[in-house]
Order: sequence, then C-alpha cells, then structure tokens
Amino acid sequence: MIITVGREYGSGGHEIGKRLAEQYQIPFYDKDALVKIAKEKGVYDEIISFYDEKPVNSLLYAIAMNTYSENIGKMQFDLIRSITENKACVIIGRCGNYIFKDTPDTVSVFIHADINERIQRVRDVYGVHEKNLKAVIEKTDKGRASFHKFYTDQEWGDSRNYHLAINSGEIGLEACTQLISEFIEKKKRNLIK
Repeated sequence: MIITVGREYGSGGHEIGKRLAEQYQIPFYDKDALVKIAKEKGVYDEIISFYDEKPVNSLLYAIAMNTYSENIGKMQFDLIRSITENKACVIIGRCGNYIFKDTPDTVSVFIHADINERIQRVRDVYGVHEKNLKAVIEKTDKGRASFHKFYTDQEWGDSRNYHLAINSGEIGLEACTQLISEFIEKKKRNLIK
C-alpha cells in the first residue's frame, strides 16, 4: 500500500505519516528523504524547484525554469515513482496523491485542523515562537497550494482529490492514525476480492 499524506502546516500530518510508516514497517519519504535520494541519483539540480517549493504560481518563473509545458512535473513524478518502485511506503506531500492517483493500492489522505490548534502545535512541537504565527502558517499553506496547483492543476486540500480528509484537531493524531489504518485494512480486503 502506498500511503500519501497531504497536510496543512501544523496539522500533524508529518507525524501521522511517520506513525503509519512505523506501524506498517515501510519506508517513509518526506522532503528531506527525497532530496537526499535525488542528490544521490545526481538529478537534484535538474528538479530543484520541485523540492524547494519555489513560487511556481508565476508564468515567468515557469518559463525561466523551462518547465512550462504539457509535461510539467513529469521528471519529478517519474523520479518519485522510481524511488518507490510502486512498493509500499509513506510519502509526505510532493503531490503524492496526484502521482499515484491511478495506482489501485494507494491511500491518499489530507490532514487539516483549525488555525488556532495549528498555531499551538507549531509553538509546542516545532518550537517556533514568531510574533505572527498565523501569518507564517497561512503563507506556508498558500505556498503548498500554489505548488500543488502548478504541478497537478488540482486544488490542494480539496477532499475530492483524496480518499480521506481528516481534521486532526478534532480527534488527535493517534485517532487519525488509527482511522487511516482502518481505512487501509478495509481497502486491502476490497482489493483482494
């Protein structure tokens, strides 16, 4: 099972992804892991904008990066497919829900939460104590939405683009992990039928 996790900044999606990877004893690919592999393969410089989430909402930027075409993201998506080899793993962000949307044994989730809960989590877990955390969180989310839209032409966080959309602030990270696990097990049984 390939598990993709999209998440709002501060919603705990990264931690939920780690817990799922540990539970199923499968590889965990977040930005850092994917950058390391891209560098090892010698392709990082060619696709740096994909990993750095540059401001890709600009047509001029896309032209400057020579990526504006019908095949936007092809090299980046192919690299992620080659890394995973369509084997069980957890992928955090990076348009994973889109890359593996046609793979039957994929579960894609989007984790979100109320802004006040995310502010508290960013303070407590990440130790960020900037004056206006709400603005930092909103800017990060805006960047993720722009990045996702550029590479997929889909709206980031739109529940129709994921199998599950879960409010982690309502039920907590442990319950989110359990809910996703239950969904995975049911989906596995349906795939076997």
